[in-house]
Amino acid sequence: MPLFWRNPLTMVNAQVLGPGGELARTLRIRRGRIDGIGVAPDKSDTVLDLDGAFVFPGLINAHDHLELNSQPRLKWRQCYANAREWVADFQPRFATDPDLAVNHPETLIDRLWVGGLKNLLSGVTTVCHHNPLHRPLRLRFPVKVVQRFGFSHSLYVDGDRVADVHRDTPTDWPWMIHAAEGTDEEARADVAALERLGCLAPNTVLIHGVALCQKESERVLRAGAGLVWCPSSNQFLFGRTADVRPFDGADRLALGSDSRLSGAGDLLDELRVAHETHQLSTESLARLVSTGAARLLRLEHAGRIAAGHPADLIVVRSASADPFDTLVHAARTDVALAMVDGSACVGEPSMAAAFTAAGVATMPARLDGAPRLVARWIGRRVEHMRVRERGFEVVH
Repeated sequence: MPLFWRNPLTMVNAQVLGPGGELARTLRIRRGRIDGIGVAPDKSDTVLDLDGAFVFPGLINAHDHLELNSQPRLKWRQCYANAREWVADFQPRFATDPDLAVNHPETLIDRLWVGGLKNLLSGVTTVCHHNPLHRPLRLRFPVKVVQRFGFSHSLYVDGDRVADVHRDTPTDWPWMIHAAEGTDEEARADVAALERLGCLAPNTVLIHGVALCQKESERVLRAGAGLVWCPSSNQFLFGRTADVRPFDGADRLALGSDSRLSGAGDLLDELRVAHETHQLSTESLARLVSTGAARLLRLEHAGRIAAGHPADLIVVRSASADPFDTLVHAARTDVALAMVDGSACVGEPSMAAAFTAAGVATMPARLDGAPRLVARWIGRRVEHMRVRERGFEVVH
């Protein structure tokens, strides 16, 4: 819908988490952007009463493999020493294991959309996909997919070739790599190897970091690099996760869900698992999926609610007086509305005014048994998918 057809929307009776953590009572959206915080609606505005719900910036998932979310969690040993062992167990089974049967080229677009829906329904509006940017990810998609980054899989897959990829990645883009993913000496050696190859730099972002000891963490931080934490995936495969407190203290930490092959589910699930490690406060955890992730991924206008920024927003029903506690303990049925660039994508029927103001046609749907409205352009795509997002259906 052309922007000039959109009506300004003002959310009232809200708890808007603004810059610095202060709460405002109203939020105005105009032409897809935040137009004002704590301002009264204009006479021509569509007004949406949030009944005390919290408004957060859309969450940022710093690590996912979007096309690998249609399967159950899989492993064939009680515990792995490193990720190489898991991959070695995995690869021969793609042609024989019924749980992996969906992974063929004909289902790729649908599987990417499952990954997109998984994120959107859990309040994620931006995701970093650690795989090639297939064409559907460059077109209209349920969430924003980070476009400006470089990546290698890992040293055990790519070897010394990672140095070429790192060198070819612009220095103002993040360069992502699975590293120190395990508990043995091979995993612990990754940091030294990356340093030897000239790949430990301010734009380097390590994924997982389970094997990092204090000395290696300090080495990474001295280089100006950062870490994406995926605790549920780490615990599932290796029986433990990283000590992330040094990275949190340096504001060089973000949270990622990983795919459902090893992760607990979605980013809200990951927040709960992270909280259960007792390493960080709920406020720190909320930062990992907002400003912390935006900083690490070099996303200038994501992760916070500020005037002039894109209206990537979620509304979450308040379960606590504390916004951070509410977010960390939320389930996806607590996400009352998800909006990208001021355009409502999915929400409770009570949020219908947000769709109307943006000129977005809707379809009825259900999420884990709860009624929802979904943007028609998303719902029509869901109707024709051969691979479906679990718990989500369009209703006729």
